[in-house]
Amino acid sequence: MQVEKLRSLIRESINEYIREIDEAGDVAALEAKELKCEEAIQLRQERLNKINESDDLKEMVDETKMKNIQNEIKILEKAKKKYAAQKAKMQAKKDKKTNPEKKVTTDAPVEEPDVTAEMNMGEEGIKEEALNESFIRMQKIAGIIK
Repeated sequence: MQVEKLRSLIRESINEYIREIDEAGDVAALEAKELKCEEAIQLRQERLNKINESDDLKEMVDETKMKNIQNEIKILEKAKKKYAAQKAKMQAKKDKKTNPEKKVTTDAPVEEPDVTAEMNMGEEGIKEEALNESFIRMQKIAGIIK
């Protein structure tokens, strides 16, 4: 009975490890695709720059070929953005799994004179209005209400 439980736990941990490896491989593949797109874009831009700089080449090259190169650059840039978005999505998913309890908290500045004035009202009895105002203000500072 316990041996079977241990074996199932080991299988689950192995499967989780394999999933992590697959995700890391997918991220690396997307990074490689992104890098190749960037290299192809730079190559085509260099060609266009060389053609534009040289008057002799400019006269020899057909305008449709120039437009084709520009269209290729646009297509490659779209693909690069797509790969970057997929990679960011995968990394966000991975970060969410590894740090599920990570919450962003900000410390709001507390106005000291107001707090001490309310604390000194102890002997006279705390008025309900002052308590409500203080409670609402603290909720606003905490970001619970706007």
